[in-house]
Amino acid sequence: MEEHAVHVKAAIEALTRVNLVLNVDKCHFAQSCVYLLGFCISAKGSSLDTRKLTNIEEWPKPTCGTDVQRFLGVVNYFREHIPKAAMLTAPLDHLRNSKIITEKDWTPLHQTHFEAIKKVLLSNVVLSQPDLQQPFFVATDASNYGIGAVLYQEQVELTSNVDSTDVAKNDNVLKNKGKKKTTIKYIGFMARSLSKSERNYIS
Repeated sequence: MEEHAVHVKAAIEALTRVNLVLNVDKCHFAQSCVYLLGFCISAKGSSLDTRKLTNIEEWPKPTCGTDVQRFLGVVNYFREHIPKAAMLTAPLDHLRNSKIITEKDWTPLHQTHFEAIKKVLLSNVVLSQPDLQQPFFVATDASNYGIGAVLYQEQVELTSNVDSTDVAKNDNVLKNKGKKKTTIKYIGFMARSLSKSERNYIS
């Protein structure tokens, strides 16, 4: 709490120097998390503001290119929290210029990717704050549609009681050897679609 008070004091002094005044009624201090532009920032890291995603699960199947663009607009805003975003959105991206999307156009592949994107958004992946004292790792992947990467760190914890069922329930737990448990801390996801010429490259 003392550190928080120091930070608040420094922020107020900086604002005062440039003649900016805070509206006290709109200020919140000593919060465990802060909601900002669709994200929730806390000590754990950055996650999506679930209050902004209440209608994602019921999002209707697109019937035209405009519907696809609207959905992909939401996805692109949160894409840093979506693993393999480019690969997940590739089939839908091909329909963004369609005037009408018929049952023939909307294949099981489109529906699968549509549902997968919604599931990822609702899973609310947390991006951890990087520990600059620990090494960083990068994992990459590619498909015929796009390329993606994840920046992460490994957090090793000493534990004497790790049950195998606990490991199975936690997708982040990659290793369990003796008294060491290694947990993946995601820092950020990056992805983009491949151009027509790039799709001809050998991955």
